[in-house]
Amino acid sequence: MGLELNNITLIEGGENWISEVTVNFGAGINVLVGPNLAGKTTLMRIIAGLTKPTSGTITLNGQDITETTVRDRSVSFVYQQFINYPAFSVFDNIASPLKVSSEKPTKDQIASRVEELAELLGLTPFLKRKPSELSGGQQQRVAIARALARKSDLVLLDEPLANLDYKLREQLREELQDIFSTADNVVVYSTAEPSEALDFATTTVAMFQGRVEQTGPALELYRNPSKVTVAEALSDPPINLVASTVSGGSVSFGANSIAFKDAALRDGQSFTLGLQPHRIHLTRSSASEAEFTGVVQLAEVTGSITYVHLTLSTGEYMVIELDGAHPMEPDSSVTGYFSPSELYGFDSESGATLFVPKVSVK
Repeated sequence: MGLELNNITLIEGGENWISEVTVNFGAGINVLVGPNLAGKTTLMRIIAGLTKPTSGTITLNGQDITETTVRDRSVSFVYQQFINYPAFSVFDNIASPLKVSSEKPTKDQIASRVEELAELLGLTPFLKRKPSELSGGQQQRVAIARALARKSDLVLLDEPLANLDYKLREQLREELQDIFSTADNVVVYSTAEPSEALDFATTTVAMFQGRVEQTGPALELYRNPSKVTVAEALSDPPINLVASTVSGGSVSFGANSIAFKDAALRDGQSFTLGLQPHRIHLTRSSASEAEFTGVVQLAEVTGSITYVHLTLSTGEYMVIELDGAHPMEPDSSVTGYFSPSELYGFDSESGATLFVPKVSVK
């Protein structure tokens, strides 16, 4: 049981917005992750019945709902924007789906459900207020509560925390995990943030340009991406990508040559190396480590972490993630060190993964 998409395609204006998407979503939280314009929102609109696919079928709990109207689908949708009824109180906003429900619950049943959700989402003190009197986080809680008021078979959350500050995102993400931890309905949560996908630690679907690139547990996608687009979708800060060429038992990295062999490589081959920013450090810890030198463009100190943005002599851009505060002057020279065993390799043309780190990636 669950939600099954089979060869879903959407063509509009001669362009493929969604291309042959086949994926299954089980009960509980499922995550769609990918950059902006990956097709996440479009796919969710198709699932909700707001957009009709050009071809393919959608099955929910064994029933084909491809032609079912949005009104007749058992679905709730939470958008990135705070969409509430401005003239309604918080109570009436949450109650609104129940008041038009075909199940026709009594006033007491409506009040009970509203109060239950208000307590769950910390809205009890605000039930008599209008949405304009609430903070951004509280307004989004109202939107989430309204989506949960009528118990739907399918709940769609389209980047619901994107417009909130970091602290609120963390708090609400934990609340959503608690709410849906034992859910028997299908919950699809979309995000452009790799950290959110990894925090949910659940079935994750990586998308790029309207296609599903890979499906599986988020950590598995991070450790063993099928393509460079998946590695980019699950990396924050973005994975460093450097053009490389094989020469004998070595590969190039910027202006340097490092000893490296892999069965997927052949002499003279051009490909792309990938290296996670947190795998680079400023002191050599063993003789086997490789090194590179770059010119600092910016040292971004954010609390307990410093992000060093630099360019190699080849003009390629890199980021180093360091624990602690490390102020650096722009245009200064920095040497970074890393273990070659922590490198990813990707085909330069198709983006397909050639090899992944030979050590456990964290």
